[in-house]
Amino acid sequence: MKKILKLSGVQKLSKEQQQNIKGAFASAPYCRDNRFCCVRFSDGTEWCDYGYCDRWGRCTWA
Repeated sequence: MKKILKLSGVQKLSKEQQQNIKGAFASAPYCRDNRFCCVRFSDGTEWCDYGYCDRWGRCTWA
C-alpha cells in the first residue's frame, strides 16, 4: 500500500470521500467461448479478456 500511495496522482480518500464514489456493479465472471472471461456492468457494457474456463463455467483470467 505504501508503494501505491507514492505513485503520482494517487491519494488516500477519507471515509466521506469513499462514500461519495458512484461506481458500477459488475456481475460475477462468466465464460464466453472457451477462452474468454467476461463481466457485465450495470450499465449494460461488457468487458472480456483471455482466460480459462472450467467445466462448471467458472472463469480465471490468464
